Amino acid sequence: MSPEMTPASQAASRPRVLAVVPGFFPSTVIGVAKPLLRLHLQGRVTLDLKLPFLVNRRAVERADVVVMCRVYSASFAGMLDWVRSAGTPLIYELDDNLVDVPADIPGLEYARDPDVRRLLLDSVRAASVVRVYAPALRDRLAEYNAHVELVTGPLDWTLIPDRLPVRDASRVRLVYATSRAQDRIGRLLTAPLRRALDKFPNTELTIWGPQLEGLSGHPRVRHLPHVADYDTFLSRFVAEAFDIGLAPLPDDEFHRSKSNNKFREFAASGVAGLYSDMVVYNTWVKDGETGWLVADGDEPWSAAIDRAIAGAEQRARIAVNAQRFAREHFNEGVTDREWMGAIEPLAARPRQRRATTARDSSLADGSPGLVKRVGRLGAGAVGMIRRDGLKRTAQRVKGLMSSTVELAAWERQRRRLERRVAERGRQ
Repeated sequence: MSPEMTPASQAASRPRVLAVVPGFFPSTVIGVAKPLLRLHLQGRVTLDLKLPFLVNRRAVERADVVVMCRVYSASFAGMLDWVRSAGTPLIYELDDNLVDVPADIPGLEYARDPDVRRLLLDSVRAASVVRVYAPALRDRLAEYNAHVELVTGPLDWTLIPDRLPVRDASRVRLVYATSRAQDRIGRLLTAPLRRALDKFPNTELTIWGPQLEGLSGHPRVRHLPHVADYDTFLSRFVAEAFDIGLAPLPDDEFHRSKSNNKFREFAASGVAGLYSDMVVYNTWVKDGETGWLVADGDEPWSAAIDRAIAGAEQRARIAVNAQRFAREHFNEGVTDREWMGAIEPLAARPRQRRATTARDSSLADGSPGLVKRVGRLGAGAVGMIRRDGLKRTAQRVKGLMSSTVELAAWERQRRRLERRVAERGRQ
């Protein structure tokens, strides 16, 4: 710090970042919330992290940069109007191709809503920078914005112990983990895994998340429930000391836009991974050295699983190589440079405010806070039921209550992260 700068003036010189996340699930926590919080704790930015219903116009106007991610309910379109009116630069992050969600992909029905898709595209168009993790998604979004940047997937090494747990050489432990409740992708591995379990009596399989029909009844198959808190999940995943991780992914337009998160998790955890031979993985994984690349189909997956189970020495070598690669390419230094490389130039730009439109003025000064939202829902429940129906009203109330739970959970997670970062700085 310059001798002339006081702590107050130093704080005032930091970029003020308003980050709005639609909820605290793995992609928003890993890609946006935690990296920006780390920069805040380092004194490089001043972060205001909010859920959408806590954002108001004044917060947008005070910010030097606004960060948004993924898809928002169409009811939050007003935030985008505030950003445009204030002339605040927008960074928009997307880790899935939510522009072209196939009709047969379960769990993403909200993204197929025409109003939500329109808001997504409006956000992409309005952004000064769009951050993505896959070349296929970069190329797709380039149709709407000339400033789409390909960034490196983050990895929180504070969750990885310096010494990984010792593995049991008498058994080989395989794992398949996903947050998808309806998991058609995992079912593609059912037959190959069943054959491997029958062929190698020293193998055990953990399915973390879904139930896969055809494997559930096997005596050496264990099911673990999905863990919503990502820090808790990754810490438990590392502690399990798995030998082989399975990462199948269809080679189609939608899935090519995914990030390489499974490679990062497996590599950091010292797990030798089997990955579908498609662009999400084959641009990062060196076959036979940092993982195995597997072609589509039962036979290729069966052969690859057998080879991984039988090849203890190669597994160990791959695990070491992969973790070394991950430490070099997926680390806080890379993530922080990419975020600051986007934030600092935008924060330094002069504002270009536009006149308030009739639509803007109708938005008042801000989104109501939590207590007001609850009060309004209660007071207007009868009219809302008449207008929207009981089911829609119940969904809105449930969504609000869910957001309050998420907010409380995130505050706990935020304090844990602050402690970890502070402890790491003292080491």
